[in-house]
Amino acid sequence: MVIKMENLNLYLKFQKPIKFYDVCIIRQPSFDEMLEYGIDNFEKLLVPYSITLDSLPEEITDEQKEGLTNFDLICSSQEFMSYLFISLEYFSNSKLDIDEKGIIFDSFIGRLNRDNFDEFAEIILKICGRERPKKERIPIFENERQKESWIKLQEGRRRNAKNNAINIEDILNICEFGRDVYIPIEEISKWTLWRIMNCYKAKIGTGSYQDNFRIYLVSGEKSIIENKHWTDLLKIDYQYKN
Repeated sequence: MVIKMENLNLYLKFQKPIKFYDVCIIRQPSFDEMLEYGIDNFEKLLVPYSITLDSLPEEITDEQKEGLTNFDLICSSQEFMSYLFISLEYFSNSKLDIDEKGIIFDSFIGRLNRDNFDEFAEIILKICGRERPKKERIPIFENERQKESWIKLQEGRRRNAKNNAINIEDILNICEFGRDVYIPIEEISKWTLWRIMNCYKAKIGTGSYQDNFRIYLVSGEKSIIENKHWTDLLKIDYQYKN
């Protein structure tokens, strides 16, 4: 059975192997497996899926990028291809080969190539609770003062993001002890990063709603909870906003 993207969350939820067309089967490693492999080494497995044409220096023009895909960019570098093959072997538990049509996985007739690589990368990153980095476009400035103000604003945002960053150990702690439900860390360690992040977001989201509802009961300010319901906060991929 081929998993369509709209059904992907079901397989992520149950942590089942994902058949990617006739190309390969993607396994979903648990946090325990990540620790055994080594967190730093595991991070390197995700490098090929974060490389995009937006990663290229600004000196490379849109005209030069025209007709290229992210897969083409990876294939242009022996180092990137080395990372990719190591990663593919890890996530598929399969032997690999390559021909003019793309990368071949043992026992499959399909190919991983420029036509399907971005979809494949999205699945791998989602399993690992990640997204491809989005490059912020630099605006056109009317003068140097505007440019300096924008640079200072970006620096401030980066500092705030760093100061407010939550480490994986903090996320695990919240999943284990957060709110009213205790989940043994031994159970959480069997989960993928996607499931861990899903649990974390659900606990944070519903907790925030409960806090806001208590404020509403005291203050009577309906706008605090207007157009929000706790069931919405448990929907997959829901992004809670105050």
